[in-house]
Amino acid sequence: MTKTIQSKIIKDEIMSGSARIAGTRIRVRDIVEKYVVLSYSPEDISEAFNLPLAAVYDALSYYYEHSGEVQEEIRKDKEFVEKFRKEFKHEILG
Repeated sequence: MTKTIQSKIIKDEIMSGSARIAGTRIRVRDIVEKYVVLSYSPEDISEAFNLPLAAVYDALSYYYEHSGEVQEEIRKDKEFVEKFRKEFKHEILG
């Protein structure tokens, strides 16, 4: 079942239920990380992802309305990566 959240933001089974830009596999949190963490401008993000500028603003709008949800997804991803690194450190370093 697809649930439309905003004009171009949807949540469905694609991307494990993460909010994403409709018609793409670009998650809201992908946009947020570039904007908040890397300080990309919306125009830079639009160019980097080859998206209309309006889609970037839709994603940022969704983020500001659902920041707790998006931050929790980012936290879980970081936690997963850190756990993976610890478990497979000896194999990664050879």
